[in-house]
Amino acid sequence: MKTKHVIVIGGGYAGTLAAIRLAGKTKKHPVQITLINGADTFVERIRLHQLASNEPLPQRTFANLFAKTGIRFVQGWVTAVSTLRHSSVEPSSRQAVSPNQSTITIQTQTGEQQLAYDYLIYALGSSVDTSSIPGIQEHTHTLGSEKTTQHLQQALPNIANRNGRLLIIGGGLTGIEAATEIAETYPHLQVTLATRERFGKNLSAKGATHIHRVFDQLSIQLEEETAVTRIDAQSAHTNDGRSLPFDLCLWAGPFAVPALARESGLPVTENGRLHTNPSLQVQNHPNIYAIGDAAETPLRMACATAMPMGAYAADHLAAQLKGTDSPAPFRFAYAMRCISLGRKQALIQFVNADDTPKETVLRGRTAVFVKEFICRFTIWGIKLEKRIPGSYTWPQADIMEPQTSNLNVAVSLQK
Repeated sequence: MKTKHVIVIGGGYAGTLAAIRLAGKTKKHPVQITLINGADTFVERIRLHQLASNEPLPQRTFANLFAKTGIRFVQGWVTAVSTLRHSSVEPSSRQAVSPNQSTITIQTQTGEQQLAYDYLIYALGSSVDTSSIPGIQEHTHTLGSEKTTQHLQQALPNIANRNGRLLIIGGGLTGIEAATEIAETYPHLQVTLATRERFGKNLSAKGATHIHRVFDQLSIQLEEETAVTRIDAQSAHTNDGRSLPFDLCLWAGPFAVPALARESGLPVTENGRLHTNPSLQVQNHPNIYAIGDAAETPLRMACATAMPMGAYAADHLAAQLKGTDSPAPFRFAYAMRCISLGRKQALIQFVNADDTPKETVLRGRTAVFVKEFICRFTIWGIKLEKRIPGSYTWPQADIMEPQTSNLNVAVSLQK
């Protein structure tokens, strides 16, 4: 039987879990899986606020994560995805590419090459959008990657030593976790968080009150309903004509996806996310799956939604490769939002299946324990999948959303 080639683009939570789960479920079948990622280590993105606060994070190489799985790892950057059928040569192996295979183009340290695929899992994820207002790229730091976070980590001590001012722009989970983590680590730093909306609007009254209390304890100043329109070297200008001064600025705004899918001619939404069917297959391209932040779904961009999507795509593709019945359409339901508030405080906000908040919350040491457990579970889940294929599970419910062609969506255990 001819070997089928599966390429996974992106080594984040969705792509890594998808690759390992698929490898385990197709172990006795002629399937070759290749994962391509720009870095050779797995980045725990949900812990980058800890790295910014000078807490070292474990280094997990893909070589170790994929040991004994048969997964081939290639460090490089995908520059094009082709869905055209043609014949060429794969430079890395010098084996002829079948006429019925499509290709991707990647840039590695040794040059450009093409790799053929029968199936593609597109899991490139997202990055911090630094193009929405003037001055972000020139005058702010971000937690978008390990590299950008390390730049912030190196800059913070000097500012803190002279009782400087840190301005964080963005009141979502990233902004909240960064503000509390940094304020706790550097108590002499003057931390201000500015958000264009009402602070804690997606939390219950109890949840919002608790975060306000922690902000007060850590002396974090809050600027609610404050839209920043422009950023200069030492100040952020707001829509009401004010200026917010800073010595260091962290941009914690919304995420954006890479332009690769659009530039490759794949069907995308206005914001560049891939159109998918209820089985997470790209519209008009059933041999391509889109998972995680790259896929247009009603789910918020998060590790908690990315991993279930990765697991589901692996299950669906495994069925295709083995010629067995495909699983029912993807289903997901939210369960909670887990927010760290430094190392000593946290908030667990329980939510309904559609992510609307319940009044029930957990606070204090119990919340810290639950938050840390769930962060560790992301890695445990990936490692356990190596030993027991199909072990990763998630809560599920039927939530119909018309903008996704009746895509059923499901539950989340993380931010």
